[in-house]
Amino acid sequence: MAKKEDTAVNEKEFSFQGCYGEKVLYSQLIDFLQDAFDANADVEASGSDERFATCIWSHAGTGKTSIVKQHCKHPVTWRGKQYPGYKVYDVPIAQFEEMGDLHGMPARHILMSKQNGKGPVERWIPEEVVQGYISDGWQMEHRAGIRTMYAPPDWVPTEPGPSILLLDDWNRASVRIIKGIMQLLQNYGMVSWKLPEGCNIVLTGNPDEQDYLVTSIDSAILTRIRSITLRTDAKEWSVWAAAQKLDSRLISFVLRYPEMMIGPERTNPRTLSEVGRCVKRIPDLSTKENQIRFKMMASSLLDDQTVSTLMVFMERDVEMIIEPEQILEGRDKEGMLKHIKKLMGGVEKRVDVLGVICDRLFAHIVQPECEPDKKTIKNFQDFLCIDEIPEDMRHNLCMRIARVRDANNAGRVQQWIMYNERLKKLIMEIV
Repeated sequence: MAKKEDTAVNEKEFSFQGCYGEKVLYSQLIDFLQDAFDANADVEASGSDERFATCIWSHAGTGKTSIVKQHCKHPVTWRGKQYPGYKVYDVPIAQFEEMGDLHGMPARHILMSKQNGKGPVERWIPEEVVQGYISDGWQMEHRAGIRTMYAPPDWVPTEPGPSILLLDDWNRASVRIIKGIMQLLQNYGMVSWKLPEGCNIVLTGNPDEQDYLVTSIDSAILTRIRSITLRTDAKEWSVWAAAQKLDSRLISFVLRYPEMMIGPERTNPRTLSEVGRCVKRIPDLSTKENQIRFKMMASSLLDDQTVSTLMVFMERDVEMIIEPEQILEGRDKEGMLKHIKKLMGGVEKRVDVLGVICDRLFAHIVQPECEPDKKTIKNFQDFLCIDEIPEDMRHNLCMRIARVRDANNAGRVQQWIMYNERLKKLIMEIV
């Protein structure tokens, strides 16, 4: 592929114009979100209500919304009580046309009163239910007249506790709506309703200075939100893709060509993931018919340049990738060793292919269902200690394993590199 074409494919990936805040990976975004939620909780605990909204900026299809929803499934402690996670209120604000969609519907209210043991009780009641209150002993207070009040929309959270008001693709809303939510971002409420304690506002948006049909955001609004930018990473995506059981060939392709995760038009992690789901139904590409089916499916979702590179990869390189299951099960160790020597023994060393093999192996062993035992640990370490594997690649794989931080996963994953003298120095350097 020509250098000029490569530049066009990569142009969006390396351009964050119109994004704000630190550029982070998926795992760092989770930490940022939790820190932001904890900061809001501290503000509430101090008796103030100056909570800040958080906005995640990124290109389309990078998984902003899914990351927020996935994070919400983890248990959380709020004011000493355990909750199964954050309750998410997903609001497609880009569909709103009028401020009434935010404020709620106006309704005529009448002041009613009733005597109880402690004296008179007064309450503003919607006009249409006044007769029911009169039947229950309430009286109309004509002195107050009639007042127009709003009934909050049904998507507004009402119960205190850990929750998230997720305003997805918020800068695709009209200018009128963007202006209207300034009060919501600053006061965590509108003139007609207030968000309960424990609720956090999270927004997702696309860059407003590139080829997206979005509304530009001025500094008056930007200073009312915390901003962070999500950038794509093929290695982190491959871990997620392995968990989703996407086609292994597609995962290998993304690891081999990480610069193609974001294309000029349609290629992004979302469309790549859909291709990875669809092409699993076409495992055999040895026939012309299946090659055509495969290409049609890929072309329906990806840019032409991505599809061309993908088809070349499927024809020339995909068969060079050793599957993680083969390594851990120890199938044909002699043949595997010959293959590694062949990759690294030619005039053009295929470090790229070996790197994909190692990344695929890592993505496999960190999955919860991949339990290490004596046999698989030995097979893993035998592979990792093959002399032809470059030392920096070996060190990098050990480093990624040692740095797994998931409390429920770290100990299990790190068993893969324990009790091996050759790896001991690498492990000690990392720790």
